[in-house]
Amino acid sequence: MRSLSCFATIVTGISLTGITLIFGSLFPHSASAETTKPLLNPNDRVAIVGGTLVERMQSNGQVEGQLQSRRPDWKLTVRNLGWSGDDVHGYARKRFDSPREGYSRLMADIQVADPTVVLLAYGFAEASDGERAIGRFADGLKRLISDIQQTNRRVILMTPFPLPGFKTENYQESIAQAREIVQTVGKETDSAVISIAWEPSGKEVTADGLVPNEKGYERLANELADALVGGQPHPVQDELSQQIVRKNELFFHRYRPQNETYLLLFRKHEQGNNAVEIGEFPPLIEAADKKIWASAAQ
Repeated sequence: MRSLSCFATIVTGISLTGITLIFGSLFPHSASAETTKPLLNPNDRVAIVGGTLVERMQSNGQVEGQLQSRRPDWKLTVRNLGWSGDDVHGYARKRFDSPREGYSRLMADIQVADPTVVLLAYGFAEASDGERAIGRFADGLKRLISDIQQTNRRVILMTPFPLPGFKTENYQESIAQAREIVQTVGKETDSAVISIAWEPSGKEVTADGLVPNEKGYERLANELADALVGGQPHPVQDELSQQIVRKNELFFHRYRPQNETYLLLFRKHEQGNNAVEIGEFPPLIEAADKKIWASAAQ
């Protein structure tokens, strides 16, 4: 089993129902968050899907911690399906096959998480990959939303926001286009959109400026929680944060097991008998969820 340190390093509109939540950098907890009905419901199972930004959420616990702390009686279940470099086409998730197989893996990952609602945070990789990637973004996003909705799951979209470390040509214009695409697709697909208008400062991102740091994720956690569960910001206790990180690690091993080649793929004839251990993770993950709910309620 991978160590926690290894896990941490591996680990990025307007709807038809009128749900648009805009959070400005000057007003991180706007009045709209207090008056708009939360997008989540009690007992929801939430899968957060995206690229590097999402994957790195696993190692600090701020986002889920804020959701659980604000609504401890809701007993939310949160599963992180972030994958570094991922886009709406799932190319980063492919193994030894064609790029299009990465999309099949993306849909399979969502199935493993078994959510009632999927929060999609795409557009970051597309904006950094240039004009061609932006040109394919809308169609890819609509296909992904359609496939998720066909499984009777709700979809919530989060707009991308600029990160200061990206220096690719026309990056600001690409981010603006990606944001507009997310908002437009949200309207076309009747998906709720959380519009994040935050431009992180140098103190809110890692040294390379490519993802938020602990302080940045704390800021992002509050903005997402305003839209998802409402209520007031709540300090995330260290014990709760640590329990969330531990649960995330367990789920990471469940849906991205170490040595997949030997367990599930073309070398499974050598160690495939060990794949039975993957099935031992769900009870551990469920027990970790219960500890999280208990800590959040204290």
